[in-house]
Amino acid sequence: MAVTPAAPTITELFASAIDRWAERDAFHVRDGDGWRAITFAEYGAAVRAVAGGLIAEGFAAGDFGAIVCTNRPEWHEADFGLINAGLVSCPVYPTNAASQVAYILAHSEAVVVFVEDETQRLKVEAIRSECPALRRCVVIDNSAGGGDDGFYLTWDDLKRRGEEHLAAHPQDYDDRRRAAGPDDLLAVIYTSGTTGPPKGTMLSHHNAVFTLASLDEVMESTTEDRKLSFLPLSHVAERASSEYLQLQQGFQIWFNNDVTRIGEDLKAARPTVQFVVPRILEKQYDGIRALLDSLPDEQRQGALQAIELGKQRTRLAEQGRSLPDELEAAWQRADGQLFAMARAALGYGEIKVLLSGAAPIARELLDFFNAIGVRTYEVYGQTEDHGPTTINRPDRFRLGTVGYAIPGGKLRIAEDGEILYRGDNVCLGYYKDPEATAQLIDADGWMHSGDIGVLDDDGFLTITDRKKDIIITAAGKNIAPQVLEQKLKFSPWVSQAIVIGDRRRYVTALLTLDEVTVTQFAQQKAISYETFADLAEHPDILGLLEAHVAAVNAELSTVEQVKKFRVLSQDFDVASGTITPTLKIKRKPILDRYAELVEQMYS
Repeated sequence: MAVTPAAPTITELFASAIDRWAERDAFHVRDGDGWRAITFAEYGAAVRAVAGGLIAEGFAAGDFGAIVCTNRPEWHEADFGLINAGLVSCPVYPTNAASQVAYILAHSEAVVVFVEDETQRLKVEAIRSECPALRRCVVIDNSAGGGDDGFYLTWDDLKRRGEEHLAAHPQDYDDRRRAAGPDDLLAVIYTSGTTGPPKGTMLSHHNAVFTLASLDEVMESTTEDRKLSFLPLSHVAERASSEYLQLQQGFQIWFNNDVTRIGEDLKAARPTVQFVVPRILEKQYDGIRALLDSLPDEQRQGALQAIELGKQRTRLAEQGRSLPDELEAAWQRADGQLFAMARAALGYGEIKVLLSGAAPIARELLDFFNAIGVRTYEVYGQTEDHGPTTINRPDRFRLGTVGYAIPGGKLRIAEDGEILYRGDNVCLGYYKDPEATAQLIDADGWMHSGDIGVLDDDGFLTITDRKKDIIITAAGKNIAPQVLEQKLKFSPWVSQAIVIGDRRRYVTALLTLDEVTVTQFAQQKAISYETFADLAEHPDILGLLEAHVAAVNAELSTVEQVKKFRVLSQDFDVASGTITPTLKIKRKPILDRYAELVEQMYS
């Protein structure tokens, strides 16, 4: 299917969106106990001022500028200020340590960095001497400390300088944004680095506008639609599905910058189209399951029967069929009462479609959410193709797969099972790394994903594992760890799981606990303990996990079965470097950290 971008560059698409929807709401941001709206016109004026400030400060087209900030309107304004001033945007995770920030700023030779607050400013101060190209740091919360050498600017000061400059030189803004070409570098997005230092993925204007046009073919949206922005804008998935796609479709973005309030903000925003990661759905599922378990037996059995009916309904819908009228009426009754309440409690009362990506998701979660009327589908992609490779959609989906190639894209499977993709959204390569670029994109333009998968006869893709993560046991058996990890995680007691066994005699696992459910269980059973670490070693808790692992093993071949496991008292988190900001486990850091514990399972 041919795909025609709505504009040749992101800067032209931005200008069109601001003009087209000037008086409509672009953003909603928390303001005390309520929410404050920001129109597209206000958004455009802020971007113009930021771009003007960058021009006034002497930054040239082609320079690099970085952003270290959580999700908020100023992130978008800084990003498009950079882009419209002709700079290359380089987003940085706000959770990154100072040394990680230093690597990206130094490698990209960024000349300016936007930071959110004093915490992020202090990171820059600590590594400033390691980044010789860096000339300015703009502090968004307007508290620019750190001396009077002119290195630090407040957000308001930058915008004021921009407004003054453009009042005297009104053509500078339009000259810069119009100078961009389709093949020009738009952004360099550094991967979160599950192994080794991050690589900078070079994305062009055409990569972006092609992606948006392709997504527009399969994700219809209007200016009345709403989306909650809470996944890091430093990640390509959030950037493409909210910040950039908004310019194509005009929907409203509501901001969450506090993970503890995601549930609350979902209920306030009432999103109609939402992108999530599996970890969010796992937590929501656990909450509903706990609620079901607390119901009287008769009510609980009735709810479970309705859910099973919903699963049957979804399986038929995959085939273009529907339930018999009598059963459909029964599901509709449950949908109008029990399921509607559940959706409202989750913030999905008005959801049209929920897309899960960035990490593998258990089939059971997809079955459950679709059963209760939340149409939930898996998508697949990576930074190197600006986010999407494949997608499921309401009128063409297959649960358990990541969908089919996006419009304009092509898929094929290499002889070793690796997924290859070709399309106009494939990046230009890795910044300053021609060797890695050659490994990524072959001479025929096929991007080598590093993932293993299979294509069915209808073009639906199933991911089986990461090529580099495949376990080959000492006996020469190949095992896909992600499949086992999904099964192990599908428990109210387990938060995260990592499977081990490469070149080993048998498979083992490290498990972390879901602190909320395990603590509740301990309270119900009157288990006494002093610390959570003590509780993690309690025989009753270990008994729960042994039963769960045994149930998982019963579904596996002998060679795949987990022969031993160990329970960690501390969950994986971003701060410890054991998961990425999009909640994917980082195998090497985990295995390095717990090497002694792993060896005990093989002694």
